[in-house]
Amino acid sequence: MAVLVPAFRNSLLRSLLPQPFLFVPPALTWSLPSLQSLLELFPPFVLAVPKSKTSHSRKAMRSANKGLKDKHNITSCPGCGSPKLAHHLCSNCYGSITKKWKAEKRGEANGSIHEMI
Repeated sequence: MAVLVPAFRNSLLRSLLPQPFLFVPPALTWSLPSLQSLLELFPPFVLAVPKSKTSHSRKAMRSANKGLKDKHNITSCPGCGSPKLAHHLCSNCYGSITKKWKAEKRGEANGSIHEMI
Protein backbone atom coordinates (compact mmCIF):
# COMPACT_ATOMS: atom_id res chain seq x y z
CA MET A 1 0.00 0.00 0.00
CA ALA A 2 1.30 3.39 -0.83
CA VAL A 3 1.59 6.39 1.45
CA LEU A 4 -1.78 7.31 2.86
CA VAL A 5 -3.06 10.81 2.60
CA PRO A 6 -3.38 12.39 6.09
CA ALA A 7 -7.14 12.97 5.80
CA PHE A 8 -7.69 9.37 4.67
CA ARG A 9 -5.38 8.10 7.45
CA ASN A 10 -7.43 9.94 10.13
CA SER A 11 -10.73 8.60 8.80
CA LEU A 12 -9.25 5.10 8.65
CA LEU A 13 -8.07 5.35 12.27
CA ARG A 14 -11.48 6.63 13.37
CA SER A 15 -13.21 3.70 11.76
CA LEU A 16 -10.82 1.21 13.40
CA LEU A 17 -10.97 2.66 16.92
CA PRO A 18 -13.89 1.86 19.21
CA GLN A 19 -16.43 4.61 19.79
CA PRO A 20 -15.31 5.79 23.31
CA PHE A 21 -11.82 6.59 22.04
CA LEU A 22 -13.13 9.02 19.45
CA PHE A 23 -13.70 11.70 22.08
CA VAL A 24 -10.42 13.40 22.83
CA PRO A 25 -10.63 15.68 25.86
CA PRO A 26 -9.22 19.16 25.50
CA ALA A 27 -5.77 19.70 26.88
CA LEU A 28 -5.78 20.00 30.65
CA THR A 29 -4.76 23.38 31.88
CA TRP A 30 -3.29 23.24 35.36
CA SER A 31 -3.37 26.47 37.23
CA LEU A 32 -0.07 26.49 39.05
CA PRO A 33 0.05 28.87 41.99
CA SER A 34 2.38 31.78 41.67
CA LEU A 35 5.27 32.38 44.04
CA GLN A 36 3.43 35.24 45.73
CA SER A 37 0.46 33.04 46.64
CA LEU A 38 2.84 30.40 48.05
CA LEU A 39 4.51 33.03 50.23
CA GLU A 40 1.11 33.99 51.62
CA LEU A 41 0.59 30.42 52.87
CA PHE A 42 3.65 30.46 55.12
CA PRO A 43 3.81 32.64 58.22
CA PRO A 44 6.77 35.05 58.25
CA PHE A 45 8.66 33.27 61.04
CA VAL A 46 8.95 30.10 58.92
CA LEU A 47 11.04 31.97 56.39
CA ALA A 48 13.29 33.59 59.02
CA VAL A 49 16.50 31.61 58.74
CA PRO A 50 20.05 32.79 59.46
CA LYS A 51 22.12 33.88 56.51
CA SER A 52 25.27 32.19 57.80
CA LYS A 53 26.42 30.04 60.69
CA THR A 54 26.98 31.81 64.01
CA SER A 55 30.62 31.44 64.99
CA HIS A 56 31.79 30.13 68.35
CA SER A 57 33.24 33.50 69.35
CA ARG A 58 29.96 35.32 68.59
CA LYS A 59 28.03 32.78 70.68
CA ALA A 60 30.54 33.19 73.52
CA MET A 61 30.27 37.00 73.38
CA ARG A 62 26.47 36.82 73.47
CA SER A 63 26.43 34.48 76.48
CA ALA A 64 29.21 36.20 78.44
CA ASN A 65 26.81 37.94 80.81
CA LYS A 66 24.81 34.77 81.52
CA GLY A 67 27.34 33.32 83.97
CA LEU A 68 26.82 32.44 87.61
CA LYS A 69 26.27 35.35 89.95
CA ASP A 70 28.03 35.69 93.31
CA LYS A 71 25.95 35.16 96.46
CA HIS A 72 26.10 38.02 98.96
CA ASN A 73 23.55 36.69 101.46
CA ILE A 74 25.59 33.87 103.05
CA THR A 75 25.50 33.87 106.85
CA SER A 76 26.54 31.43 109.55
CA CYS A 77 23.94 29.29 111.32
CA PRO A 78 23.42 30.37 114.95
CA GLY A 79 22.80 26.71 115.95
CA CYS A 80 25.74 24.86 114.44
CA GLY A 81 27.88 27.59 112.85
CA SER A 82 27.89 26.15 109.30
CA PRO A 83 27.35 28.54 106.37
CA LYS A 84 23.77 28.94 105.12
CA LEU A 85 21.73 31.33 103.02
CA ALA A 86 20.04 34.13 104.93
CA HIS A 87 16.33 33.51 105.63
CA HIS A 88 16.75 29.78 104.83
CA LEU A 89 16.98 26.70 107.05
CA CYS A 90 20.42 25.30 107.77
CA SER A 91 20.72 21.94 106.01
CA ASN A 92 22.75 20.38 108.85
CA CYS A 93 20.27 21.40 111.55
CA TYR A 94 17.29 20.37 109.42
CA GLY A 95 18.85 16.97 108.75
CA SER A 96 19.47 16.31 112.43
CA ILE A 97 15.93 17.40 113.37
CA THR A 98 14.35 15.12 110.77
CA LYS A 99 16.49 12.20 111.99
CA LYS A 100 15.18 12.82 115.52
CA TRP A 101 11.58 12.99 114.27
CA LYS A 102 11.95 9.70 112.40
CA ALA A 103 13.56 8.10 115.44
CA GLU A 104 10.66 9.24 117.66
CA LYS A 105 8.19 7.96 115.10
CA ARG A 106 9.85 4.53 115.22
CA GLY A 107 9.91 4.65 119.01
CA GLU A 108 13.69 4.78 119.36
CA ALA A 109 13.80 8.26 120.85
CA ASN A 110 16.89 8.93 122.95
CA GLY A 111 15.97 12.49 123.80
CA SER A 112 13.24 14.92 122.87
CA ILE A 113 13.44 17.38 120.00
CA HIS A 114 12.97 20.28 122.39
CA GLU A 115 16.31 19.47 124.07
CA MET A 116 18.05 19.67 120.72
CA ILE A 117 16.61 23.09 119.85
